[in-house]
Amino acid sequence: MNCYATLGMIKSDLSIASATTTYDTRLFDVLEVASRTVDTWCHRKFFGELATRYFPGSGSPLFLDDLLSITASSFKLDEDGNGTFEVTLATTDYILCPLNGFPKTYVKVAPDGDYGGFAAGQPKGVEIAGLWGYGSETDATPYRLSTTTLNGDHNASTTSIAVVSGTPFSAGHTILIDSEQMDLTAVSSNTLTVVRGINSTTAATHSTGATVYIWEYPRPIIQATLIIAQRIWKGKDGSYFGPSGAVEIGQAVEQVAWREVHRWLPGIDSYIRKRLA
Repeated sequence: MNCYATLGMIKSDLSIASATTTYDTRLFDVLEVASRTVDTWCHRKFFGELATRYFPGSGSPLFLDDLLSITASSFKLDEDGNGTFEVTLATTDYILCPLNGFPKTYVKVAPDGDYGGFAAGQPKGVEIAGLWGYGSETDATPYRLSTTTLNGDHNASTTSIAVVSGTPFSAGHTILIDSEQMDLTAVSSNTLTVVRGINSTTAATHSTGATVYIWEYPRPIIQATLIIAQRIWKGKDGSYFGPSGAVEIGQAVEQVAWREVHRWLPGIDSYIRKRLA
């Protein structure tokens, strides 16, 4: 699902008791819609997807989708246009940019590398496998340690994950165990109910003691998601009036959310200005 806010967060904002589960399914739907709205308005995804992507050949620089990391030996070129990516670039052949932050949005040839470009002139000249997404702006693997581990071995199909402590988790989190991402849909004491192998990762076996991580989203994105979700939820109570009164006030609340996103995130200035005009 890749919700940018958790069930606990939206319940708190809506003054719904955490123990009340009557609306959980519907609230998850609202969080999902709000999160995908954020994606649409920002023209980017903030969750991480493990995937192979293709780009037109180019000189230097080559512009990319938001990229967090490249899988080892997975930057390849098709220089003759025959559909086979026969050239594998070494890490010494290219420089991922910008240098001091994430995501990486373009790549340049290294001065001491073996190549002068990236299959320039080929319509489908570049193949890159890696972890794509915006992340937390500061790390190639934007996970935070959940301070707990698996309590027992787990196969590739179970959807109930036993951990030493369920305290750090909330329904709506995306978690990582080894190289598998999972969508956390419910927490009951020290048992996590999950959807396995999301974001193109593969469901796998995991051994007791494995560390559990939580994907960390930028705080402005979390807040924008919550504002949109609240507006959707409260909108069911009236067709004309927004969640904060008159429709004009509701629009003002929405503008506050997007000005906050604009303040923190690069690359979406012109689009947000148009939306708020």
